[in-house]
Amino acid sequence: MVYSKGLKIILVFMLGLIGQSLFAFPLQLQGIDTLRTAVLIRDVRFGVDIVSSNIDKSLIPASVMKTVTVASMLNLADGSERFSTPVISDGEIKDSVLDGNLIVKVCGDPTIESRYLYDSQGFVDSIVSNLKRMDVSVVRGDVIVDDMEFIDATTPQGWMDEDIPWPYGARLQGANFRDNRFILRLPSKETEPFVPDLKFSQLNRKSRRLKIDRKDGSEVLIINGNARRGFSDEFSMPFPSKVMRHEIITALGRNGISVRNEKVDTGCETFTVYNHKSPIFEDIMRSLMFRSDNLMAEGMLRAIRPGATRHDAIKEELAVWSMAGISAHGIEIKDGSGLSRDNRLTARFLADVYQYMMTDPFANDFTSLFPKAGYDGTMRNFLVGTELEGRVAMKTGSMRGVQSYAGYLFDEDGVPTHIMVFIVNNFRCGRAALKKDIERLLLEKFDVSLQSETENEDINLSDEERYDEPVEFGL
Repeated sequence: MVYSKGLKIILVFMLGLIGQSLFAFPLQLQGIDTLRTAVLIRDVRFGVDIVSSNIDKSLIPASVMKTVTVASMLNLADGSERFSTPVISDGEIKDSVLDGNLIVKVCGDPTIESRYLYDSQGFVDSIVSNLKRMDVSVVRGDVIVDDMEFIDATTPQGWMDEDIPWPYGARLQGANFRDNRFILRLPSKETEPFVPDLKFSQLNRKSRRLKIDRKDGSEVLIINGNARRGFSDEFSMPFPSKVMRHEIITALGRNGISVRNEKVDTGCETFTVYNHKSPIFEDIMRSLMFRSDNLMAEGMLRAIRPGATRHDAIKEELAVWSMAGISAHGIEIKDGSGLSRDNRLTARFLADVYQYMMTDPFANDFTSLFPKAGYDGTMRNFLVGTELEGRVAMKTGSMRGVQSYAGYLFDEDGVPTHIMVFIVNNFRCGRAALKKDIERLLLEKFDVSLQSETENEDINLSDEERYDEPVEFGL
């Protein structure tokens, strides 16, 4: 077989890179478990993995799981689709009296009145304005949040008890409202928004060390210790449906519409008061990818199989990749966000999914959802000031003992040339040092102008530098 001189040079270069990856672990930082760390860099132009370590190892991916959720949804739905939440009534309007109930038919839309998506706001105000337009001043019945069409509102397997009280651990339910979060102020115990039926259990009042907890499904906040003056923090709502109902009733009252909560004859045909539409799926997916939003990721997973269980949605998700010819060997999916510690992915699976998503009709729709290094979301402090700033786009993932990066390298024309996957489990170094070592590897492989600077750089930081990074759960 005859090769051109140029092709020979490329082959020799690539074989040299492959040879290096076979004899030395690509990350050099002390404190990395080399048996539980996967690194894969694939040149998609030539179909060659230029760095490959433990790529078939089943590892905890953290929030990199969100990329699989988003890729699956793009295969099954149009990015312009929306969640629909109709507000209906089962009564008649006569002499300004609605002789029936006001019923919100929730479907698991995770975005209603979200602070992060402008188009999701105005839900409550629209209900009020539509009733006023119908000249309603009294609702004889009740405001009912109906979640019968959303089954299996359980917490995903593998979510830790310690995650439940916090915003990142907010569970997806049929009714989701204001990101399923509220602010608590102590010692007044005021909440914003108001959370009906929230109870408090106070322990160890004299202790100056404060810990706040809540069990899954419970409406009791356990306050262990005494809060300092001016304390406020954000927590997950136990039941957002109660907050939604309270806010609707309160807003109606402010606008001169009373809700009497009387028993009414519900034999009438229903009519629509208002039909709320979420932002388009594309905007939801971009928001959840850039901010690493667990609630929205769980909502997109369930949208894969509307009206079905989480297990059914995951089966559909795996079927997508089976039909694409991608092996799910070593893969365990328990949620859409990556917060479950029972999730397992391999670097090979992720790279194969990413490569498949580079093809039409998904290419730009998928790759544009990854935060760009130095610019977006969780990647804004990555590779800043280097030649790779803006050219690398990756989703990050972190939880205790886990750090992941996965995404693409783009050329000057914005075309992806390489896929990169890093899944690090059971590390004992600091996150700052780990991030720096990953940056070093990328710069050595792709930025010729900086290779001489990085080759001699000491990436083995001191113990003080290693352990100064906080854990960002579920990001």
